[in-house]
Amino acid sequence: MEIPARRLHQAGFETLNLPYSSFRKPLPDLVDDVAAALPPSQKVTHFVTHSMGGILVRCLARRHPGLVTGKVIMMAPPNQGSEIVDWLADSPLARWSLGPGGMQLSTRFVREKIPDFPPGQEVEVIMGRRAVFPVFSFLLPGENDGIVTVEGGRMPGVRRFAVRDVDHTLMMGREEVLELLREWLLSTE
Repeated sequence: MEIPARRLHQAGFETLNLPYSSFRKPLPDLVDDVAAALPPSQKVTHFVTHSMGGILVRCLARRHPGLVTGKVIMMAPPNQGSEIVDWLADSPLARWSLGPGGMQLSTRFVREKIPDFPPGQEVEVIMGRRAVFPVFSFLLPGENDGIVTVEGGRMPGVRRFAVRDVDHTLMMGREEVLELLREWLLSTE
């Protein structure tokens, strides 16, 4: 997320790029870690996320609503969960490599346990439809970015939804995505 943070800073936004340890902690702990790392502010706070970060912000918006006061723009969020995590559920190697947070991205867990955004939250989603490394494409029905399906990014309340010819892992550095982030953040619609 360094490239989007740098570009948004150049566009006049104050940016804070928060890492989180999804390989070591479950989602509730990650949400609290992110909440604790956010400095108090009277300013409108937008969130730009990638993949699991979108799920984390969904939880943050419910548990700490005063922190999510602006737009949420999610890039490649598994809003319906991950078919890949479902497939890897019984694999000790997957549990080790994805960690507790990553394993909570199963389709069942996300659909049953992850809250939608509160009413009125401005949410926008950018999805990819190009898999540079299509290792898991056989698990993903329809258009996908190699990790998440386009349809898997949908959820109630999304105001704008865009699909670009980009890969899941590389989308944050693609010019068309960076421009869309800037445009949507500056938009007053």
